[in-house]
Amino acid sequence: MAKADRLLNLVAALEASIVPLTAEELRERVPGYSGQTDETFRRTFERDKDDLRTLGIPLETVPVEHLDPPTTGYRIRSDRYELEDPGFTPEELAALHLAATSVRLVGIPADELDDALRKLGGLTGGLDRPAELAAVVAPAALGSVFEAVLDRRPITFRYGGEERHLEPHRLQYERGRWYVSGHDTDRDAVRSFRLDRVGGTPTVGEPGGFEAPVDLPGVCLRPWELGDAVPVTVHVLLDETAAGPVLREDPSLEVVERRGDGSVVVELQVSDPAGLRGFVLSHLERAELLDPPELRADLVAWLVALAGTAAEATGGDRS
Repeated sequence: MAKADRLLNLVAALEASIVPLTAEELRERVPGYSGQTDETFRRTFERDKDDLRTLGIPLETVPVEHLDPPTTGYRIRSDRYELEDPGFTPEELAALHLAATSVRLVGIPADELDDALRKLGGLTGGLDRPAELAAVVAPAALGSVFEAVLDRRPITFRYGGEERHLEPHRLQYERGRWYVSGHDTDRDAVRSFRLDRVGGTPTVGEPGGFEAPVDLPGVCLRPWELGDAVPVTVHVLLDETAAGPVLREDPSLEVVERRGDGSVVVELQVSDPAGLRGFVLSHLERAELLDPPELRADLVAWLVALAGTAAEATGGDRS
């Protein structure tokens, strides 16, 4: 607790000052430094600076020219540290409180939630918590990806057995899943990834590593990607009539082959065979599932069974 108090006092001293403070001035103003020898203070102060920056507090080092000799000063600029007032009305704050306290975020400590509400201008202490209506699981990668989106940090992670490199533009919760969308630098295209399928903790790069686009498209939820099975690589042939509308509707689909007659082969990552089946059959004879053989056989078996059921219902044969 002594260290925590000292760090809080250090932040308070730097925020309260309108000019940068030198190390000696901070030594005099921060109670936690009193009574230390010069060497102990130097080591403690260096560790404290590192700890503040690790916590995300923008401690800046600036030259102090008016002293003789010139020395180094430190400051925390409030415009980089404090959250601007978003201007929520009391009704909007009440709605935020209700949503945040009636849905439990599994994996995120309750005190972090309370702190976030306080920063937005809402109060949590002393208020009755409503009955818990639902629980939303926070994937292990959520925290680091959230930081990466906010600070425009590129990320590297394992996904489907591959190492992927992404400039994350948008974090989205949709249909019970967390997704991150952005520019996949390996494929030079927009891609979306389910966070619960990210292997381990992503490696996060330096802040300001890319420029986010003005238009941030949301994740494209394709029916063949909504299952929980391990994704399987699938190739589908679309003839020249189907190819145009499909690619206009979903331009981020990966085209791995363009044929002379105008048809294309698209590569899909399929975790829901039923969703894949619906996509292929919606185009009738203008789409063909090429591979893998087991999914192609599954589609054929499903059609044969469907034809048999229809024949029995009408009293006809299966031919």
